[in-house]
Amino acid sequence: MGQNVVKKALERGEMSYTQQRFDDAVEEWKKALKGLRKPPEKFAIAGKICSALCDVGKYRDALTYAGEQCEIANSQKDAAMKSEAFFNVAFCNERSCEFSKAISYSRQSQLLHPEKSPMNGYIHLCIGSAYAGTSEFSKAWNNYVIAMGEAKSSGDKVLEILTSAKMGALFCYLGDYETCNAYCGNSLDLLGDLMDDDPNLKYKRQVTVCSTTAVKKMGRYTEAMDACEDAMQLAMRHNDRPVQARCLFMFADIHRKRNDLERATPRYESALSIMSEIGDRMGQVEVFGGMAKTAACQRDYQKAIELNDKALELATKIGGKLEMVRCHARLQLLSEVVGEDVHMRRHSSVIKQLLQEMDLFCGVCGEVVGQVPERLEPLTCGHFVHARCAVHLARSTMGRSGKRRPCPACRKNASLNPAQPPT
Repeated sequence: MGQNVVKKALERGEMSYTQQRFDDAVEEWKKALKGLRKPPEKFAIAGKICSALCDVGKYRDALTYAGEQCEIANSQKDAAMKSEAFFNVAFCNERSCEFSKAISYSRQSQLLHPEKSPMNGYIHLCIGSAYAGTSEFSKAWNNYVIAMGEAKSSGDKVLEILTSAKMGALFCYLGDYETCNAYCGNSLDLLGDLMDDDPNLKYKRQVTVCSTTAVKKMGRYTEAMDACEDAMQLAMRHNDRPVQARCLFMFADIHRKRNDLERATPRYESALSIMSEIGDRMGQVEVFGGMAKTAACQRDYQKAIELNDKALELATKIGGKLEMVRCHARLQLLSEVVGEDVHMRRHSSVIKQLLQEMDLFCGVCGEVVGQVPERLEPLTCGHFVHARCAVHLARSTMGRSGKRRPCPACRKNASLNPAQPPT
């Protein structure tokens, strides 16, 4: 392939990407890749293809090009290249809910990247997202805080947008919907500063879906539906399959909440189909949960149990402990309805065990965080406490010498660990 042909293919790819025509960009860059000879150029274009494929939810295909980057980096013995390639592998795995692999490759990327690399914040963001997937919320929050610090210090607005949205999503997981909206609102404000031709506007629909989840949870169904319809239109225009799936799931949930079960079911099925296609297994767990709730509303308790079992099996495979708790909680109620007392007690026991493993208790009052919707406060150690309990912390965290002591949860964990030195 002549160099002029390669150059034009690269230019068409860039133009398509700027216009958020990601599939077209991928095709042009694939053509160019065949004609490139220099390893650094091939590495860069493989990275662009990987990114564009992720934008449309083709994570398995993207992983192939991240692997190609790894091969090029190894052949060049270039640490910076290896770091970027490992990060792309990590990101693809995080999107595919392979959370342990995502953390492992992110760590390898960290070991290789140069000091003060602009990638550092994105690596911590990926690690935080993986920890959120496994319900290790303190670790997730701490990594998000580092990512936000990197974004602020470097002036990286895209990183700030993404990190703020992830922080919001974390609060949403834990039932603090107002704080979720505040963080997502910050992301949307920053997105408003971008130019119309900036491809990073693709994040607007992603952040909108995150914010809409909290709005729906607060019972503002009309507002949630309107925002989701706007996001869905944009997602369909740009073939954004992940956002399409989330919007369909949201539509289904809203119809179910309004007791319009006939309209909810086909939307759950459509969402499940797309999520299966792109490999969003955490999304599939949520959809199975929604379908189970629909079956329970229809008093088809056996079907509800079967759907919850599917959700639980998948949640267990990916290590999503919070979703496992939710599955067991639904199964506990269903077991009570159908009179299976042994199963009911077993589910109750597993729930208690999982809550202990997640360390999901307020260190002040001892109640479960996220059991009911309310405001939360993150502490510097990464633990979350109820906002109503935070006022009591100043007294409980000051030692006799006037020095600050660890939070109550950290002190409790240290007392249970004989290898932990006393504070």
